Amino acid sequence: MKRQPLKGLILYLFFSAKGHLMMTFVLVLFFAIFFLVTGATPMFGFVSINFIATFSVLGSASEDKANRWEKFQLSMPIRRKDVITAKYTFYLMMTIIALVMTILIVMIAHLFDSLNIVEYGSFALGGIEPVMEFIHTFASPTQITMNVTLISLGTALLTCALYYPLAYTIFKGKEELLVIIVFLGNFAVVGFLMWLGSRLDLSFNQIAIFNVIAPLILLGLSYLFTVKMYEKLDV
Repeated sequence: MKRQPLKGLILYLFFSAKGHLMMTFVLVLFFAIFFLVTGATPMFGFVSINFIATFSVLGSASEDKANRWEKFQLSMPIRRKDVITAKYTFYLMMTIIALVMTILIVMIAHLFDSLNIVEYGSFALGGIEPVMEFIHTFASPTQITMNVTLISLGTALLTCALYYPLAYTIFKGKEELLVIIVFLGNFAVVGFLMWLGSRLDLSFNQIAIFNVIAPLILLGLSYLFTVKMYEKLDV
């Protein structure tokens, strides 16, 4: 029978992060209800995608450290490349789940709008509403939803692209701190990409797409770099 080490590693990552993910999903569902009843659903993608993706890393990293899993797994008959491939694959799986969840909540919000329950994109948040009315002069709620979701997806991809190379180099043993640093630091990268997009005279829609393409390229480079670093790592 052919062994499937990659599948086993992904399952381990899921079960090791399960506790963190369950709490995260409950929190995200709370935010989903809040965004639905306030008409602020176009902004939901930022919360769902970044929270779920980030805490999938935090959960597995904390369990790895507590159980000394890094040392144990390298005594198993698996390739080091499979270890890194499993981590990147699991992260992408969680990101896709968050994206699907975002799409479902947006569909429910549109249903509420069609039933005249809550106006989609009304952003009924008191003092913030005038600001959103100003934003609506430049983009429709649907456009805002798409662009916020794309930019959030890019931010989540950046989290993965930055986290693993640093976790196996200068931040080895400080993974929990690294999650916070990366989560905050990648917004600077997104800001730079948005600035670069504006300098290139791209539209807001084009800038949002650019904020996915560039992180995807960085993610690929990050994977190749991390595989090489992990091959040399003495854990």
